[in-house]
Amino acid sequence: MDEEGNPEVPERRNRRPIIVVVAIVAVAALAIGGIYGYRAYEGHKMSVARQACQSAVADQTKAVKAYRALLGSDGIVAALRTDVKSVKNARTVDTLSKAAEAELPAMVKCDASKSAGLDAAATKAGKAVKTVKADVKALDAAAKAVEASRLDKTVANAEALYKATDGKVQDDKTREALAKAVKARDAKAIAKAVKAVNDSKAAKEKADAEAKARAEQETQAQAASGGSQSAGGSGYSSSSYSGGTASAGRSSGSTGGWSYSGGAAGGSASSGNGGGASGGNGGSTSSTGNGGSTGGTPSIPSTSGCTTSITGECSTAPGGEVWW
Repeated sequence: MDEEGNPEVPERRNRRPIIVVVAIVAVAALAIGGIYGYRAYEGHKMSVARQACQSAVADQTKAVKAYRALLGSDGIVAALRTDVKSVKNARTVDTLSKAAEAELPAMVKCDASKSAGLDAAATKAGKAVKTVKADVKALDAAAKAVEASRLDKTVANAEALYKATDGKVQDDKTREALAKAVKARDAKAIAKAVKAVNDSKAAKEKADAEAKARAEQETQAQAASGGSQSAGGSGYSSSSYSGGTASAGRSSGSTGGWSYSGGAAGGSASSGNGGGASGGNGGSTSSTGNGGSTGGTPSIPSTSGCTTSITGECSTAPGGEVWW
């Protein structure tokens, strides 16, 4: 009766299938929308992760390039060539060598298929950046330490040179310039001043050596002059044969002979048969005749009887010439 009395009941029953269909469609739409929404979200998440990873890798690449550029710079190359003997602290050279041999982290790749993988790669790249930047900082600090230690050694050597050259340079202004450069810790100025001091020291040494040589020559010359004067003031003196002449003659009863007259210090010589020479009171005689003399007696030329010069003795007896 109710159905007959209420005509709206059939209409409600006819609407139920429509409502169900609509609900199903709505659910399906929501499901599809959810799927697309999830995919869109995942895509966006992947995009953000990839960008973050790529940015981190770019930072790593930049840090590695900075390290390599610093390693190849003139300052680092010069520092690496520093001799241990030229620095005050040898450990600085060892530290620099280790810093220059730092092992760089491997480059990270953003090739993961999921955002989680990309996030992990970005994190790894970020750590690599920090490591490389620390290596750059350590390398730069080590190079500066070597340079400072080398300057310390340069200053110490310059100070030692300044003290050692006191009164030993030709121009003391060079030492004053060296002291000023040392106080300023200016490596270039110190090098220039050191050269000037060494040159001035060498100039003084040369001048001193030349002066010493001249003084020695003058001393030797004075000694030689004094010896010559002494020798000239003490000559040898002796009696000499004076005024006598040798003459040839014959005496009665002789075959001929030589005699000479005159003697030293007023003495006289006379001839006879085979005459001889007698000296006066004056000591030895010297020759003034023919050929000179030997031993203070006159020298008379040789004759047919004696073939040698007469120097005080000769004999051809019997019946020959005799001289004494």
